[in-house]
Amino acid sequence: MAKKKTIELTRAKAMEIFHQDGVLEIVAGAVLLNFGFDILNQGSMTSLFTYIPIVLMSSLKNQITIARIGLDSFNGDETKVRNWNLAAAVGMVITLVALSMIVLNDTLNIRAMINLPIGEELPSLLAGIILALGCLAAGLLIPLKRFLFYAAAALVIGVVSFFAFPAQVLAFVFAGVLLGNGARMMVKFSRAFPLKKDQEKKEK
Repeated sequence: MAKKKTIELTRAKAMEIFHQDGVLEIVAGAVLLNFGFDILNQGSMTSLFTYIPIVLMSSLKNQITIARIGLDSFNGDETKVRNWNLAAAVGMVITLVALSMIVLNDTLNIRAMINLPIGEELPSLLAGIILALGCLAAGLLIPLKRFLFYAAAALVIGVVSFFAFPAQVLAFVFAGVLLGNGARMMVKFSRAFPLKKDQEKKEK
């Protein structure tokens, strides 16, 4: 039993190290920003352009994270790192599909079922709930505590948007939260773990 607990703690720490670079926030923020434009353009489905940041995530991780701290921090297990990237990408795709089905084209006819005057504002609240659930899943499964904060922020912004703003405002505001914190984390990470060539130039 004690051995199993140690393995879980080691995995949690490794995941925390792997996602300390802000790439996850940058990619998720870019996806959400594109989704906001899908709503603004009144698209009936998510554009393929919206998925591009997710496709690029693994490449960004290799160039920013692995290039700086190497695979040694993860026992040199390239397959494990690939699976972590895949799990994050799958989570984003599932969240995006749910947003598309419920917010863009209302596949489940939720607004028709409710049939209340709040129908027009409902997508903002539904988007906030979906984003909150997605962030909560990331916070618990990865696990990353900061995503619990994002979950609360998404829910609060969704409730506020429900009373005052259309759904695209929620998407843009929450994308700003993710991109802002992601950029801050990336700068901090880059300074803490400079590339070898940058370190050599600095020493000269």
